[in-house]
Amino acid sequence: MDSSPARGLCITEGQDIRICHGCAGNAQWPDFFGRSWLLPDWALLFMRSCAATFFAITLVLDGLTTKDGLRFFIYLTRWSFILETLYFCIATWVTFQARRTSKRSSSDRQATQDSRLPRSVQAMSLLWTLTFPISVLVCLAFWTLINPLWDLRMPPSFVLITEHFINMLIFIAEFLVNRNVFYLKHGIILYIYALLYSIWSLIHFIAKVGVAPAMACQDYPLDECPIYPVLDWHHPVRTIIVVLGVTLATLMLQLLIWKCTHKRDQRFLGSGSGGLMDPEI
Repeated sequence: MDSSPARGLCITEGQDIRICHGCAGNAQWPDFFGRSWLLPDWALLFMRSCAATFFAITLVLDGLTTKDGLRFFIYLTRWSFILETLYFCIATWVTFQARRTSKRSSSDRQATQDSRLPRSVQAMSLLWTLTFPISVLVCLAFWTLINPLWDLRMPPSFVLITEHFINMLIFIAEFLVNRNVFYLKHGIILYIYALLYSIWSLIHFIAKVGVAPAMACQDYPLDECPIYPVLDWHHPVRTIIVVLGVTLATLMLQLLIWKCTHKRDQRFLGSGSGGLMDPEI
């Protein structure tokens, strides 16, 4: 099998992928999710394996060194980093599956109209739609709203920088080399995620979960300290404004990623092509 990124391409122009439903285009999932525009197949597998290992080690190190105790899981950063780690673990498995599947000829992989994606590919696609924007949003929010670069309140550490910056760089690198699809209509999962965390922050406030002593705030007793100062439900109007602002920023970021995805695919398939698939919302 020729594993070079420029050869063996069997993607049909304008062909569609349905994440949750069956369609003929789903038979080409190895070319969408298991191959790279720039790297040979083995290099993509190696890159994703290294990323999965790096994320997992960082997560374990965070758990071993944190002073948050059971409050480890109250933070959006930890929620997101766990999902990001899961993405790279599943992406590694999908890339391995794609290498095995690609050993068959393209004619052997022609699908019927009701062909469905493997569960692992469905999970990878939805996680990609969720985790790539999150990695960017968490980085921007952390270094501007929570721990501003011009007024650092938390000393930089390997874990802190990895979970709030290096992870974003790795996801950007993943975006540049992969062929993953990105549909705006699947972006609803990001808003559901944001809603769940907003509800959790409200429950955290009502139940007076508080924060660990190492993260104590100056304005309230320990059990009333908000998870993040910008999500302080003692001031609901201000908090709601922040949530709405982040929602708007999320929409703009999704539009940017969707547009960049189409431009990336168009660039590698040639200026005369409509991209890896039509720029469907």
